[in-house]
Amino acid sequence: MATTDHKSPVRSYGGVSATERVADRHERLLDAALELYGTQGFAATGVKDVCRQAGLTDRYFYESFRDSAELFTAVFDRATSDLFALVAQKVSDVPAEPEVQVRAAIESFVRALADDARMARVIFVESAAVGAEVDRHMRASLRQFAALVAATARPHLPEMPERTLEIGALALVGAIDRVIIEWQDGHLDATIEEVIDHLVQLFQIAAVSAGVSPRRAQRRTRRTS
Repeated sequence: MATTDHKSPVRSYGGVSATERVADRHERLLDAALELYGTQGFAATGVKDVCRQAGLTDRYFYESFRDSAELFTAVFDRATSDLFALVAQKVSDVPAEPEVQVRAAIESFVRALADDARMARVIFVESAAVGAEVDRHMRASLRQFAALVAATARPHLPEMPERTLEIGALALVGAIDRVIIEWQDGHLDATIEEVIDHLVQLFQIAAVSAGVSPRRAQRRTRRTS
């Protein structure tokens, strides 16, 4: 949880309240940290580096954060929150058909990470360098995305056992993790469309291996509705 420096000004200045100035500095620190953690890495980035990137003095860092670990967690949480909101919106924008919704979820997730390699590095790579507690926090957040994938698929796969669905969603998120990192590092020669197609196929294979066809489940649901 972020802390507040009680020595911060409480008066308005230039028509901007003290609360607004604190919030602005907080966002500048998050932006600066995303840039540095997402390019040169957490271990190579100190408080002074972040402050320099944000154009702030050190004292303003401690107005919002206790230490670098807390800052990293805030950067991570903002990135994942934005990403999950994007995925949920994309899923809600398409027809309620299994393959369409699963593709929308995977494609929006992958394209967002491909468009901003800093976000991918912060979410998937750097947490281990921060410490065990933050790494656990990262894994908990990725389980939230897996839960979103499972929730998207569940209405279309009524015959799939709950545990099978949960394991499949976690496996898919793990696959996205490794594929995105290898692809962005240049170790995977594939277009983004090929990456998305492969991950969608992974989900379909998981459904078939469980003895459930998304298409068949959808037709059955329509007949009984």
